[in-house]
Amino acid sequence: MFELLPSRSGQILVCGHRGHVVDGHENSRPAFRRAAELGASLCEIDLRMTRDGLLIVFHDDILDNASTGTGIISQLDYAQIAQFRTRARNGMPIEGQPIEPFEDILAYCRDLGLGLIIEIKDKFEGTAYLEQVVGLLKEARLFERVLVSSFDYVALRDIKSIAPGIRTMGINYHRLVDPAAAAHSASMDVMNTDYPQFTADIAEGLHAANVAVSHYVPPPEFFAIRRGYGVDYLEELSAYLRAGLIDMLVCDDVGWSVDFVARCGLSVSRLS
Repeated sequence: MFELLPSRSGQILVCGHRGHVVDGHENSRPAFRRAAELGASLCEIDLRMTRDGLLIVFHDDILDNASTGTGIISQLDYAQIAQFRTRARNGMPIEGQPIEPFEDILAYCRDLGLGLIIEIKDKFEGTAYLEQVVGLLKEARLFERVLVSSFDYVALRDIKSIAPGIRTMGINYHRLVDPAAAAHSASMDVMNTDYPQFTADIAEGLHAANVAVSHYVPPPEFFAIRRGYGVDYLEELSAYLRAGLIDMLVCDDVGWSVDFVARCGLSVSRLS
């Protein structure tokens, strides 16, 4: 179990987005292992379902951009996908990794001591998909160490009805009129707002409604050019953290995130 509102005690969760990805790996064992080594509290992973009904850990709906394979995942059996390896999106030379079943990654991250944010990417009808996710989490003994996330708030609502004890996170690209109402409509425990839409009033409204606040930011080099023009979002982000407005910081660069949190005078919240 991990505390979803660590900001109340001067702490913050650090989440590696698809693991620690700035070394070229994502959604694979090296990315998760490096995230754990650098001090992440948890990692975000992405789910896709193959034609033969196996859940795998991969971000895109197609293989082309981040693997040696081609094709749409939902149109391929896992036996076909298993022959391919991951590759870096930016062309960085890496040792390609297997595209693994969800249950294998669950076991690996459990042994690393990492919590997980499990993002549901696919569209689907009915509840069989969600029931499979819940069943695998229970089998892996990770039910209490995960958040299930999605842009699809209906899916988050439905997985709560299947497994009332599961904790969920809605992903939000927008500045919503009433974030707390949106969170409560799906019974979510956490809401994530991506840069640059994040504002203090979003966090304050969510906290007032007892909803935890997550914030995704790009890697630090994204902000370097902007600082040259006199715009320093990282200074603004530091103020948010110091004010206790953020419970979880999500970034591709775990090492930078941990260091940034320390520079803000906070500590990284660990899983019990």
